[in-house]
Amino acid sequence: MSEAINIALNKEEKQKRVKFTFYQKIFFLYFLNITDWICTEALLASGQFAEANPVMQPVLNDFWQTVLIKGIIPLAVIIVCCLVNKWAGSVDSKLINIMLYVGISIYMLVNLWHIFNFVLLFFVF
Repeated sequence: MSEAINIALNKEEKQKRVKFTFYQKIFFLYFLNITDWICTEALLASGQFAEANPVMQPVLNDFWQTVLIKGIIPLAVIIVCCLVNKWAGSVDSKLINIMLYVGISIYMLVNLWHIFNFVLLFFVF
């Protein structure tokens, strides 16, 4: 009897956990990409910072190239990923979840670095 109650409680606990869908995770990753771009542009406009990413350094001088590389291409890739996920039957893959969480974690660290740089900009310089 006691074991049946424990199994029922464990099942209930698993159901209460917040579980984000594939679509929520991938669009959050895109949101973090856009906030990275906006923060980078703001910090570069201050004149106190330089772009650390060597791939983006030559691109940031042209607004439309930047929009294409940081906004449109990632959005197109995300839409394709969402369509493939839908057509594949929305199977919850551990590998895909790990890849999404790694990407989200990296972008969160980049955005935290931007926040730190904003603090430096407004309170130190």
